[in-house]
Amino acid sequence: MTKPRSEFETFTRRPLPGPRARPDRQSLADEAAVAGQEAFMEAAIAAAMIIAHADGEADLSERRRLVSLFRTNPMLHGFCADDVAREIVSHTDAFATDGASAVGRALSQIAAADLSGEQFRSLVGMCESVLDADGVRHPAEQAALSEIASMRPQGRSTAP
Repeated sequence: MTKPRSEFETFTRRPLPGPRARPDRQSLADEAAVAGQEAFMEAAIAAAMIIAHADGEADLSERRRLVSLFRTNPMLHGFCADDVAREIVSHTDAFATDGASAVGRALSQIAAADLSGEQFRSLVGMCESVLDADGVRHPAEQAALSEIASMRPQGRSTAP
């Protein structure tokens, strides 16, 4: 016994995607490079947000510096502003809710990222730039930078 057609139309049908042009090797390599940098992007934002919030509240100049660093850092060119903004907002909300747990979450995110030595040095450089963004080197920011810098990657080599 066949069911009436209306029962099958309960679920909407998505249109089938059209044929996609076969990507060339460079396009595939570019997509893979961006995907491989996602953990670095998240760790870099986490670290910078620790610095930005260390003295109590993130200053607008610190947030602007972070965004400009993403535009200029060659390791992070593949990320769109929406990805960066979403990550910043996530950390900002966490710090507004509970600063101590936000720091713990951000530190865990950095530790879990499995960064290369080059990525880690870039992350620390970004933190130093965010620290200097508002023109004041607050002792709490210095302490946060020292804590982040002490998290050097252990087992990963810098060789490709």
